[in-house]
Amino acid sequence: MNIAFEISPLLLASGSFGDKSGVYRYVTGLITSLEKIGKKNGHKIVLFSFDRNLLLSQVNPYLYEIVSNKNFVFINNYSEPIVEPVVGSYVRNKILKLFGFKQILRIFNRIFKMKSLYDYLREQINKKNYTDFLQDELKKNGVTHIIHSNTSFRLIGDFKNIQVIHDLTPILFPSNHRQETLDLFSRQLEFSKNHCQGIVCISKSTKKDLLKYYPAFRGKNLKIVYPGADEGLNKKVDDTSYKQIVQLLNLYHQSLSKNKYLIYFGTFEPRKNIIYLVKSFVDLQNEKAIPNDFKLILVGGEGWGNIKCKVRNYVNEEFPLMSKRNIIVLDYIVDRFLYSLVKNAYATVYPSLYEGFGLPVLESMKLGTPVISSDNSSIPEVGGNAILYSKSNNYFDLKDKIKLLINDQGLAKTLSKRGLEQSKKFNWKKSGKDNYDFLSSL
Repeated sequence: MNIAFEISPLLLASGSFGDKSGVYRYVTGLITSLEKIGKKNGHKIVLFSFDRNLLLSQVNPYLYEIVSNKNFVFINNYSEPIVEPVVGSYVRNKILKLFGFKQILRIFNRIFKMKSLYDYLREQINKKNYTDFLQDELKKNGVTHIIHSNTSFRLIGDFKNIQVIHDLTPILFPSNHRQETLDLFSRQLEFSKNHCQGIVCISKSTKKDLLKYYPAFRGKNLKIVYPGADEGLNKKVDDTSYKQIVQLLNLYHQSLSKNKYLIYFGTFEPRKNIIYLVKSFVDLQNEKAIPNDFKLILVGGEGWGNIKCKVRNYVNEEFPLMSKRNIIVLDYIVDRFLYSLVKNAYATVYPSLYEGFGLPVLESMKLGTPVISSDNSSIPEVGGNAILYSKSNNYFDLKDKIKLLINDQGLAKTLSKRGLEQSKKFNWKKSGKDNYDFLSSL
C-alpha cells in the first residue's frame, strides 16, 4: 500500500519559511508517522501537489527535511511544455501577418475579450497535461491511496480517495471567514461525499458536527483519529534559545522572566478570541488583581480579520512607552524559540471559540505548562481534567480564571502534572497506526 499526499498546505505555508499552523503540523506529523510504518512494510510515501504553479516558485525548505528520507518520493519534476490552442496558433501564424489586422484585433479584443478566452483555453490545456503527468507518476510509483488536502482535491485515476476533516468552522462561524474559504470548504465536502472511500475526523467533536450539519455523511466510512504532538518537543527546548529571546526583547527595552508571563500561540484570527484575552489581562493588572510584573506574550502569524493590527494598536494606546509594556506581540518564530517560550511560561491561555482539535493545548501540556482554555468543541477531549476551563466567549469568566491561576501556584503545579499525564494519550505513533489500519481496510 503506497500512499500519496497532496501537500499544497505545506507549499502554501506563509511566514519566513512556512508559518507552522495547526494544519501544517498535522500534515507533517501524519506524513512522517505513516512513513515509519510504511518503511517496515516495504511501502513508500509519495508527495505531490495538484497546483503545478506552487512548484514553479521556491519550495518551502522545511519540506526537504521531510523528503530527505529515501522512503519518500516528491513529484516535482514536471516541465511545463509551451502550449497554444489551435485557434491561437492560427491567429499568430496566419491572420496577424495580414496588413492592418493587428489594429483590428486590438479593437475586437476590447469588445469580446478574446485574450481572456485564449488564456482560459491555454490554462485548461496546461491543466490537463499536468493531470495526465501526475496520474502517470502516481501509477509509476505504485500508489494505491491518495490523502487529499483541505485546499486542493481532485478526482484522478483509479485510486482510493481519503479526505481529512479538521473542523466545521466555515459552517459554524461563516462571518469569521472570507467568502473564498466558505466556497472552498463547500467544494471539499462535496468532493468528500461523492468521491472519497474514507474520511478521517480528527476529533469526536468534528465527527459530531459533520453528521449534524451534513446528514448525507451518515452512510460514509468515517474514522476518528486524533493527531499527536511532536515526540521530540522537549528536545527542542533549550536554555540558550530562551536567553536569546530575552536578549532580543532587552534591545527593545522589554524584560522577561521565567514563570512570570502568560503565552498565547497560534494564528491571529477572530475565532481565537484574542481580543478578550488581551482586555482581560490589561483589566486585571489595572485592578491590581494580578502582579504588575506579569506579562502576556502573543505569538503567531497574521491570519485575517485584522486582529493582529487591532491588538498592536490597542497595546500602543495602553502602553505608549516600550519599557512599560506588559504585552509583547511577536510574529512567527521557529520551533526552538517558540517551545522555549511555552516551556518557561507560567501558563498558556487559549480562549478559542471553536477548535477541530486544539494542538496548542496538547503541546503546552506535553511541555508541562498549565493551560487555560475554553469549554467548547474538541478542547475537553484534548484537555480532559488537566486544564482549567473558562466558559466559551465569556469575558468575565476568562478574566476570573486567569486571576485564579496566577494567584494559586498550587493549582498551577497540579495542572502541570496532570497535563504531562494527559498528553501521553496523544502521540503520532498511535495516530499513524490508526490511520494506516484505516487506509488498509478501505
